[in-house]
Amino acid sequence: MIDRPADPEERQECYMILAGKNATADGSILLAHDNDLAGHQASLIEKIPRMKHEPGEMITFPSGLEIPQVDETCEWMVLRIYSGFAEGDAVAINEYGVSIAGGVAQGSDHNKKAGEADPFIKKGLNGGVRYVALERSKTARECVETMGRLYTQYGVTYPSGVGVADGNEIWYIEAGGGHQWAAVRVPDDSYLAVANAYRIGEIDGSDTENYLASPNLLNFAKEKGLWDPAQGPFNFAKAFGLGKVNDNPYYDSRRVWRGLQLLSPGVEFDPDLKEYPLFMKPDEKLTMKKLIDVLRDTYEETPYSLYPEEGGSKERGIAVPHCIHTDVVQLRNWLPNDIGSVLWAGLGSPTTTAYVPFYFGINEIPRAYQTAGPTYDAGSAFWINRSLQHVVIPYYRHLIGEVLPVWQKFENEAMAYQPAFEKAALELYTADKPLGKSFLTAYSNGQALNVLETTKKLFEITNSRLAANTRKWVSGN
Repeated sequence: MIDRPADPEERQECYMILAGKNATADGSILLAHDNDLAGHQASLIEKIPRMKHEPGEMITFPSGLEIPQVDETCEWMVLRIYSGFAEGDAVAINEYGVSIAGGVAQGSDHNKKAGEADPFIKKGLNGGVRYVALERSKTARECVETMGRLYTQYGVTYPSGVGVADGNEIWYIEAGGGHQWAAVRVPDDSYLAVANAYRIGEIDGSDTENYLASPNLLNFAKEKGLWDPAQGPFNFAKAFGLGKVNDNPYYDSRRVWRGLQLLSPGVEFDPDLKEYPLFMKPDEKLTMKKLIDVLRDTYEETPYSLYPEEGGSKERGIAVPHCIHTDVVQLRNWLPNDIGSVLWAGLGSPTTTAYVPFYFGINEIPRAYQTAGPTYDAGSAFWINRSLQHVVIPYYRHLIGEVLPVWQKFENEAMAYQPAFEKAALELYTADKPLGKSFLTAYSNGQALNVLETTKKLFEITNSRLAANTRKWVSGN
């Protein structure tokens, strides 16, 4: 049974950066994602074991659609919301080092003509299909091909863009309509920044190493009037999208612009440009820290700051207050997957939470990080983080200095220690795999519990400052 999706009325807009192995400082593949639902959907982290399934067993989607289950599904770790695997609401890694990097909702950038030509399927696949594919894939390409085959066969209930990667390559797939889709391979030396509009442009159908698509996509688009060859090459985004990126620059394109500005500052783009390149090369090799900085960006020192010195802001930045979980996935194919695949996860908005390293090989996850529900729970890491966030965000300029430097220090130390820790972990793991996994578990869980206790202390500190200064801050004195 696929967990039900979140309420369709809830905002499901997200942000994602996918960085190729030759674009990063250490050769790892890095996948960064902010999940921006309505803000109250509690998040958690869990591991799902390898499972054998009975002959004839079916998978049931929230729409009522049933599809056959495979004989055996692999182990995976997931960062998700309590109510399930809704569109864009989960990030996952499987035992083969294949990762779902997250998704971005694209329903509000879907044009009416495309909707009539290729309508969404009411009794179709929801976002949970990507985890069905993950459970049965050993490579990123296999995962994308499986998703695409299921899209074509059963149809989808709504459109989204999904990042899929392994330690060697990255793919990005978009659903154009109920059954039509396209996917592109991110060049190894580049990165892709995605907000909530269609991003895949021209497709070279003859280049199957770098492009995948639904059967007869171009003929379909031509026959349905979504593409006129006389007007130029087929463009997936123009065929299926509204160009919302043009009408609402603060919502989609400006967030893409900001990612490009931060990672490729040597190339100057107008923040109101109508269209940005699909792939970009970074000015400097990308690191975990750099991508975390992007996920935390609030347009500071630009005319679009989310927290200006005076007045408010109508902008939608990269780090939004209602973000419910944030992460960077780190994939290294030169290490055993238990050590080489790491989910650096934060259960809250990027500016007020820490990125904790959860190694794939851990045996268990602290109970507080697995505890989440629709109401406040004092034993839930998410709700503890949310409490701190609710204090800090309304008084951001006054209180962020109490919180963010603490998390940056924690992360810098964890990243600096990572090579030495992994060297020791690899030696143990090679000599005695269970002992190595216990070592990984003790480290990740220790870091997670340390962050949890620090969050509680920061909540007390910021509450005390707020109590002592509320009148002054509100009056502006």
